[in-house]
Amino acid sequence: MPYPPGRLAAMEGESTHSFSLKHSGMAVGIAGTFDVENYGDLLFPLIASVALKRHDPRIQIVPFSVNSRSRTSWPFQVRPMEELTASIAALSALLIGGGQIVRFDKRYPIPVPTHADMPVAYWLVPAAQASLAGKPVIWNAVGALTGSPRLPGYDALLRQVFAASYFIGVRDIASRDYLAQLAPDADIEFLPDTAFGLSRLWPLHKEESVEFKNWRRSLGLDGKYVVIQASAAVGAYHSQIESLLRSMGMVNIVILPVCWCHGDRAEAFPKIKGRVFLSPEWLAPQLISEIIGRSEFVFASSLHACITALSYGVPGTSIPSFRDRKYELLDEFEGIVQIEQKDALARLIHRDRGIEPRSIQYADRLDHYWAGVADVVLHPPLEHGAISQSLMLGWVAKMCGDQDHIGFMRRSIMSLRESLARRFPGQHAVVRRRIHSLKNLVAAPFRWTDRAANPTAAGAAPESNTSAASMQAHTNGNGNGTGSLAREAGYILNLHQIAEKKMETDPYQWAFIDHLFSMEDAAQLATSFPCDKFKKVKGYDGEKSYEYMARSLVHMGATAPSHSDGLSRAWQALADDLLSPEYRSALARITGRDLTSAVMEVNVVHYGPGAYMGPHLDLREKLITHVLYFNQEWDQQHGGCINILRSSNPADVLTRIQPVVGNSVLLVRSNRSWHSVSRVARDCRTSRRSINVIFHLPGSVSTMWPPSDKPALMDYSPAS
Repeated sequence: MPYPPGRLAAMEGESTHSFSLKHSGMAVGIAGTFDVENYGDLLFPLIASVALKRHDPRIQIVPFSVNSRSRTSWPFQVRPMEELTASIAALSALLIGGGQIVRFDKRYPIPVPTHADMPVAYWLVPAAQASLAGKPVIWNAVGALTGSPRLPGYDALLRQVFAASYFIGVRDIASRDYLAQLAPDADIEFLPDTAFGLSRLWPLHKEESVEFKNWRRSLGLDGKYVVIQASAAVGAYHSQIESLLRSMGMVNIVILPVCWCHGDRAEAFPKIKGRVFLSPEWLAPQLISEIIGRSEFVFASSLHACITALSYGVPGTSIPSFRDRKYELLDEFEGIVQIEQKDALARLIHRDRGIEPRSIQYADRLDHYWAGVADVVLHPPLEHGAISQSLMLGWVAKMCGDQDHIGFMRRSIMSLRESLARRFPGQHAVVRRRIHSLKNLVAAPFRWTDRAANPTAAGAAPESNTSAASMQAHTNGNGNGTGSLAREAGYILNLHQIAEKKMETDPYQWAFIDHLFSMEDAAQLATSFPCDKFKKVKGYDGEKSYEYMARSLVHMGATAPSHSDGLSRAWQALADDLLSPEYRSALARITGRDLTSAVMEVNVVHYGPGAYMGPHLDLREKLITHVLYFNQEWDQQHGGCINILRSSNPADVLTRIQPVVGNSVLLVRSNRSWHSVSRVARDCRTSRRSINVIFHLPGSVSTMWPPSDKPALMDYSPAS
């Protein structure tokens, strides 16, 4: 549900936590369950951001989860895990968790895309990707679900990732013992749960925050109060809690949802005698922490609600929602006791507020830890990165022959290639040679899954900055198959990503749209790019010179693909998507143009060595053109980039977009919409591969395939 207005947590002056990669080399990724309405899970990126900014305000935290979340309706922007591949080169390190993240059960509080690698998608897979890229992996005081069923197929990967990790911090003895069984040689250290540092990161000053005052006012709450978590587990003890409240002489009782995703609802909590205030909405994490921190006593089933109380010196009672060993870490403290411990509880309810010495020690330990993380960002451990990468490469080479791991291996190697290409710009040939042997080991094609049999869940598209400056940052890298979890169900093309983009207006209407395909779809489309039924297109029309090879994918006004017998199943699926009313609707939404009666034509294009297209405006009968690219990798030095021009001058370039699968550019025809395709280098060993989707005015005639044209069609066989 949306957060109430004015209640988003504010950190260091950032009202909506706009995490970006604007500071190159100063970004820290964090992977975990940050897409669920759960107080404890959402604390970790917020804590990390405040703690690291104290050491250097330039450091940015970039959260990744299975599902994306928009900062307009969430405490911070959460990027889908699939974007980690494209982003990893810009990260200085990757934090994993914390929370009880090391687990092998497939339960998840909210729906996830069907192609997500559950149950390891949000912890083990990103750790492996970062290690492959030579990035320091830091386990952020994680816990392990000790009752989780073992999946022996992941044991070897977990051991290798731990060996390649920079630091493994666990928050309790039970997790340490469990992980020691899985990875006996791992160097595992105790690190207090990072929520023990809350009172130092978010100190409660005498003056209450605006959000807290608004919350009080909305409930009509005055004076002191106790907090009761609105969970079923706590509700089961309502009679005992009622008796305790009478002995405390407490009047004001706040019923507070803490773990919304697990069913916390104030209105569903059993009735309790006294002056009861129901807090009906799911609140931002920082506001929840202040509500707990300013209370007199806490009754909670949430581990992090209890830790928050300890951090602020608030006494409380723990009521575990299920019997799990993670609650054992509370046994070391006098300020939180189990509700069954009647004698200890009787003493506790009359105790004054105060932070225990052990909580202070834990906060000191965390201060030292965050200083170490900041040091990794400011002084990258390059030697460790090389060792980490070597360890993971060795494991990949050993394991990628195992068919059970083939999908993960392919994605890992794609991630490594993209990361290396960004770290060593201009050395693409060296990068290709470096991973050539690994690539050959996993050269078996992806299995194509019928879309009707295995639809992908729809979701919210991640936000992206569409300014020209940020566009250049996007297009400088390889966008191969980064995909998005926002793909509409049953489609190979990410229609949501198209519809939700915003058009640029400088120097005319255009848009860079990336993340159009999932990783597997991108690989399949790139490797099966059509090579039949082409004709050579060459000439000068009075405005531009041009030379390339073209094939029809959808003839103008047709309702079915052209020469479909020569198309792979992936390309047939893509053609179906382009012919769908949903695709037309998505383009109409982003451009603001009425395409209801427009006539569509789609052509496949190979730009071989020496091919090009000079500066030009599209013909007046063309309304919009959507150019999609399909090269798995591309060296910008080989030309072949589409140039957004400010004028007819070929040197007057605003930005260049590389022809990498998943990238696309959308152009709205006007008298200023100058663009070109730079000449493909003569020594380039492959073609620049794209399709042009063109929407024409009604009654238009195809200039590519005029009725009188009877060309000799041929196969096109560029070097791969």
